This record gives sequence, structure tokens and C-alpha cells, in this order.
Amino acid sequence: MFKLILRSTYKTYHGKLGYLFLLLLMTGSVAHIVLLKTIWPVNIYDPIIGFDLSVFPHPVAPSGSHLLGTDPLGRDVLSMFLAGSEPLIKLSIVSFITGLVSSLLVGTFVPFLFRHFDLVLREFSSGLVLISPPIVLLILGTGDFLEKLSPETVGFIYGTLGGLGVCYLVISTRVKELINSEFLNASRVIGASELQIALRHILPLIIPYSVALMLSVTTSGIVAYGFASFFGQVGWTPNWGMMIYDAITYGSYLGGTNLWNLLPPTFGFIFCSSSFYLISISVKKQFGISL
Repeated sequence: MFKLILRSTYKTYHGKLGYLFLLLLMTGSVAHIVLLKTIWPVNIYDPIIGFDLSVFPHPVAPSGSHLLGTDPLGRDVLSMFLAGSEPLIKLSIVSFITGLVSSLLVGTFVPFLFRHFDLVLREFSSGLVLISPPIVLLILGTGDFLEKLSPETVGFIYGTLGGLGVCYLVISTRVKELINSEFLNASRVIGASELQIALRHILPLIIPYSVALMLSVTTSGIVAYGFASFFGQVGWTPNWGMMIYDAITYGSYLGGTNLWNLLPPTFGFIFCSSSFYLISISVKKQFGISL
């Protein structure tokens, strides 16, 4: 089913564009690691502590040695931009997989096999929908959890809230619509157990729903991480939110805010969030899903 989703979504222009954006981000992340180990001196091009002593004053405009210029603290903007894609890629992958697994497992078996427990879980999921994940990140980021909010941790939190929240409500409703379907009754007549029916008949039908929902949740997770990183609530790690904050804050004191400091991280957020959003649109179009 997942291979079918991958092939089907690539046929639409939404999917092709989304996969292209995602491929560019992954390529940039790998290229940054290779460049730091081969061509770029670490003391100049490190995304956090790098500083070019041969150029002054900072920030400087794009040049041959700094293709996207430097920021007010003397760091190479291109290096920071490429490094900033890595935490978002990690967050996106962890968030998507966590939400997908939790929503599929719980959303398939609980409404079909444990219908009384489903009533309780639906109330719990409704409560999770009211708890906005960005608010959760804001609360955690202002406490002692600041240094523990790695991209993987944020992705796990977002994936769990999304998978057991809105995704479960939608998927459980879809499962209940299928419970008394004729093809399921036919399976029961020929001797199939409830577990076999859930695994072989219901699960393949709800996978596209879960994929489309979690792609949308991951998109909002990327945006939320951007706001959290802007306010410094995700620890000391290279990220695009920090780039925007430093460009605005330090730029106002050290040479002014420049477009080459702001545009790369801004377009980075746009491309990263758009990649998952466009793929989710492609899934909905290809499988006739209306959410």
C-alpha cells in the first residue's frame, strides 16, 4: 500500500513538486556535512561558532568566499542555511512515523475490536485536539525541558498528539463506517476472525487517510518548530528560526538587517512545510479523500 501511495502521489504535479522540495532539503543537509569535512574550514564555516577574521565589518554581502554573505555575528549564511535543514528533516520524519504508527494501530483495532474502550478514547482524543501542540511546546520550552527539546523529541511529541488526536477521530469514524460493510460480512461467513479482518481488509483502506492526515500534521509541526526556534525554546542547535532572530535582533545593532540574512531561512521554511503539504494534497487527490 505504501508503494502504491508513493507511485500514485508522484504522478501529480503536487506530489512531484513536494518530493522535489524534500529532495533539495535532504541534499543540502548531506552537502553541508561533506563540505565541512572536505573544503570548508570549521573555524570559519561552522554554523554556530564560525567567524571569518579576514572580512570586516559583518554582516557582509554575498561574495565568492561567502555565497550568501555573513550574518551580523560573522557566520556564513549558506552554512547556517544548509545546517538548519537537518533538524527539520529529523523532526518531520519522527513526527510522521510516530503519528502514522499510533493512528494506524490504535485507530484500526480499538474501534473494531474494543468498541467500548473506543468511547473513552474518543473523549481523550477530543481533549488532545483542544490542546494545541504549539502551546505544549511553549510550556515545555519555558521550563527545565529546554535542553531536552531536540528535533526528535519535538517530532515525537507532535506525532503523538496528532496521531492520537485528530487522526484517531477521523480514522475511527472511517472504521465504524466499514464495520457492517458487505465484504466484511462475507469474510466473517467464510470463517475469517475479527483480527484477520482488521489486518487484511480494514487496515489497507485507512492507510491513505492516516498518511494524508499525518502529512498535514507534520506541516504544522514544522511551522510550530520555526516559532519555537525563533524564541530560542529548542536548545542551542542550528536552525532557521535562530537565523531569523539573530538577523533581526543583532542586525539592528550591527550594520542593519539585510535580505541575504532573512530570505534563505524564510524560503527554507516555505519549501520544507510546502513539501509535506503538497504531498498530502496529492494523496487526497489520488485516493479521493475529502477531509
